[in-house]
Amino acid sequence: MARNIFIVNATQVVVSDNNPQGLYSTVSGYPKNFDSNNYNNDTDAALRAAKAEYYSRLSANYSGSASRVMAIVTLEQANGQQIMRDSIGAFPVIPEPEPEPEPEPEGEPEGEGE
Repeated sequence: MARNIFIVNATQVVVSDNNPQGLYSTVSGYPKNFDSNNYNNDTDAALRAAKAEYYSRLSANYSGSASRVMAIVTLEQANGQQIMRDSIGAFPVIPEPEPEPEPEPEGEPEGEGE
């Protein structure tokens, strides 16, 4: 069978007091490559190893930190064809600040004192 490389990638959006809108980043240690050349030229074995990593990362996402508000895991081939994808969460919704009320005019109101 022909050579193939499978890539597992994990990204996240994490919020903090300094960044309530969330910071997007790649999870440390990712992406991870599974080259069939490293599995005795067996693409099925490489794909099984990549799927095991994919599901392991997905499991970590579901039991992860509360500050991680969005997490995405993908499994794709080296040619860009996506095999699996899962995401949980979303970007945080930041409410618009309420506009400040307009100040009252100073001095006597018009029409009085005449």
